[in-house]
Amino acid sequence: MKTFDIVYMLYNLALLGAIDKYILINSIMFSKIIGCSQQTASRKLILLEKMGYISRIVDRRGQYIRITKQGLNILLRMYGELNKLFNRTKEYLILQGRVFTGLGEGAFYVTIPYYYRKFTELLGDKPYPGTLNLKLLPESIVVRKKIELMDGIEISGFSDEKRKYGSVKFYKVFVEKNIVGGLLLIERTHYGPDVIEIISPKNLRKTLNLKDGNIVTVKVFLKQVK
Repeated sequence: MKTFDIVYMLYNLALLGAIDKYILINSIMFSKIIGCSQQTASRKLILLEKMGYISRIVDRRGQYIRITKQGLNILLRMYGELNKLFNRTKEYLILQGRVFTGLGEGAFYVTIPYYYRKFTELLGDKPYPGTLNLKLLPESIVVRKKIELMDGIEISGFSDEKRKYGSVKFYKVFVEKNIVGGLLLIERTHYGPDVIEIISPKNLRKTLNLKDGNIVTVKVFLKQVK
């Protein structure tokens, strides 16, 4: 199946509500939506399932369909490409979140010599041995998904005799007005998509006089230069 057909079908399933739940749909109704015969619609839905883009449950009432994480990633990638196309003049995206005391995951990575050297190179200064943890406001969770599709600076993982360390995606940011920092998207993390971790040469909590619950604004630059 062509990429356009995949995206078009997933897009229409998403419009029907199949992003976050199973929806009851039959091939006759779906064929009218996408403009093809019932047989073609049925065949394409089966193909989407085989490709891992949708999950189907069939019972006596019909078929229930939900877009999988893999299928959602297809839509997000297309959204990212269109977003870049229509926002070429935009220099950054805005994230906002509330400060909270985290688990120390990001701080742990900062203390590892391999990552410490990389962060120092990218920040242009030695990073403070800790991170600013932000729980994103609802509207910023969507923005974070856009950022994940951007070409951040990839720091490869590695292994030693103790354990395996995951990769880290680094994005250059300004915290509040003009404090240089880096957004870390850590491959092996216990946090969900509503949390981000920021590093900086400065102790951000102290510099900005922050307490848990304070809202912080982060500018993520669209053009990431090593």
